[in-house]
Amino acid sequence: MKQISRAAVIWQLAAFAAVVIPHLSWLPFWLIGLCLATPAARLMIHGGRWSLPHWSLKLLLILLVAAGLLVTFSRETGMKATVALLVAGLALKLVEIYHRRDALVLLYVSLFVCATGFLFHQSIGMAIYALLSVVVVIAALNSIFQDPQRTDLLRPLKRSVRLVALSFPLMLVLFVLFPRIGPLWSVPMNQQSAVSGLSDTLAPGDISQLTKSDQLAFRVSFDGRVPEPAQRYWRSLVYTEFDGRTWRIPPGYERWHAEEEGLTVQGATVDYEVIYEPSNRNWLVALDQPLAAPQGMRIGPGHTLMITRGADRRLNYRLRSALEYQLQSRLSERERAVYLQLPPEGNLRSRERAGQWWEEAYGNPERFVDRVLDQFSRTFTYTLRPPALANDPIDGFLFDTQQGFCGHYAGALAFLLRSVGVPARVVGGYQGGEWNPYEQYLTVRQYDAHAWTEYWIEGRGWVRVDPTAAVSPERIVESSDRVFAGDPAFLSDAPLARLRFARSGWLVDVRRQLEALNFNWHRWVLNYQGQQMQFLGRLMGNVSMEKMIVALLVPFALVMSVMAWTQLRGRRSSAKSPLERKLSTLLEKLERLGLPRLPNETLQAYSLRVGKACPVLRDPMSRLASCDEAVRYAEDDAQKSDLLAVIHECHRVLRSVQAIDFEERA
Repeated sequence: MKQISRAAVIWQLAAFAAVVIPHLSWLPFWLIGLCLATPAARLMIHGGRWSLPHWSLKLLLILLVAAGLLVTFSRETGMKATVALLVAGLALKLVEIYHRRDALVLLYVSLFVCATGFLFHQSIGMAIYALLSVVVVIAALNSIFQDPQRTDLLRPLKRSVRLVALSFPLMLVLFVLFPRIGPLWSVPMNQQSAVSGLSDTLAPGDISQLTKSDQLAFRVSFDGRVPEPAQRYWRSLVYTEFDGRTWRIPPGYERWHAEEEGLTVQGATVDYEVIYEPSNRNWLVALDQPLAAPQGMRIGPGHTLMITRGADRRLNYRLRSALEYQLQSRLSERERAVYLQLPPEGNLRSRERAGQWWEEAYGNPERFVDRVLDQFSRTFTYTLRPPALANDPIDGFLFDTQQGFCGHYAGALAFLLRSVGVPARVVGGYQGGEWNPYEQYLTVRQYDAHAWTEYWIEGRGWVRVDPTAAVSPERIVESSDRVFAGDPAFLSDAPLARLRFARSGWLVDVRRQLEALNFNWHRWVLNYQGQQMQFLGRLMGNVSMEKMIVALLVPFALVMSVMAWTQLRGRRSSAKSPLERKLSTLLEKLERLGLPRLPNETLQAYSLRVGKACPVLRDPMSRLASCDEAVRYAEDDAQKSDLLAVIHECHRVLRSVQAIDFEERA
């Protein structure tokens, strides 16, 4: 076991910091404190102020960290707990680095922790940062095999950059040709809990909570005409059961047969591609209404798009939707009962008012809806911070506060319709999105979450109505960041995000260009496995096993040959000591000036000949020969500094010599 140098310790600290920084956004505070304390302790040990910790102190730290992990993370937190354990282990290992073996353990685990960063961030910025982190870790690996007496911090970094550069061609070959086996970031992060997004229940104010988040929900690129903002309703969930306060999806509802609903297209269709962010939910998004489900997905009840298992990784799928349609022109008795369900008691004032408006509408559902929307437009207010509602939330909203968000209006309208015997349901999803002109795609975030109502008419089927449009029409035709810009509740959980969504022209352009770059990264790099066979088919024609083997082996052999040649050449050139290299450089310069050293000529004889040819070099070359003999044959190490000084003096003299006239030529 060899002790590592102080320069190597500095590189261990740099490698630790590089791989831990991407995880600081989610690590618990006590673990962040540990990650700050252990490098500080390592520096104290490095400076000789502290000694290495006693085994009893290390045991105590291990027990405390283990207890902290058990308290902080539950069984359901899955991969986060595993990564936190690795980070804690790295931090503890940092305080006992003394021998090469300890440093190797730290750095090998650091490479793994570096890769886990893609579990949480998958942008092109993260890819670049991970590459830089690998360079730092490899530099730390180089430093522990460096002579302990060396203090050069840049030498390991230079070697690391060279090694990584040599590996790039092989990496590209493997990326293009190697079969896809599923990326690391497809590992489920937490199968028991969902990230910020829509839920299977909808209570007043639930969607307004999502306006505090700027998390990306999905992105969409269209093949042809882009739907108008008022047509961008992204269907995700259908809420059918109401308990007097909360709308929810009833148990077993997702197993209904959607093919019985029947969809008739009545206008043009839209083709588009969706890049959907991980949500750990079974439901996806589709432009209202999808015609068919892609492979591995299905059309669920309420004509929503579903996937068999939770979306634990980024999904890329294509759809075709109809903007004008007729959905389910007939209802079964079972379905009618589900879409008319109401609790037997509660919200009495709303039931009575619904009866009055139904009489005024002469029992016509469309007139009834117009009457409700007219009332909303006259006296109601749209706000992200509605007042709290009591036990009868529909009554409180309609008669007392008259302030609310889309969930309030959609839920109230569905309740009023059911009160007069019209089947109705609440649909949850997203509305609108921000158009990116640089790559021609739509970005939809969590603050674009929305809810609307559908009611059923005999012969026409389900009719969509958005009561929010009656109160705040700008919410439907403009992007959410414009509508909510002046509301303090908007992005209140992400105050720094307001800077990114500012209306400053140049700032918006920069943000959109960066987002367009990430969009292409996700579409063509992270989802490359979806286009690999098509690309290989264009490259090779008919893809066969023999062609794949040749395509893998030939570039692999070429790249490895170049790498081997480069490494061997570098090894031969580095065989000389630094002093010998400087002397060789001087002799090469003299040769270029017309005075080469003869094959069997001693340095003493050569210096005499150079002195005759160029008198200004007589004295320094004579001293050079004497110092070289003392170093080479008398093994006088004290003369090394003198020899180096004489070589530098010869270089200075040569710089002043323009040409050499030989007094005699041998």
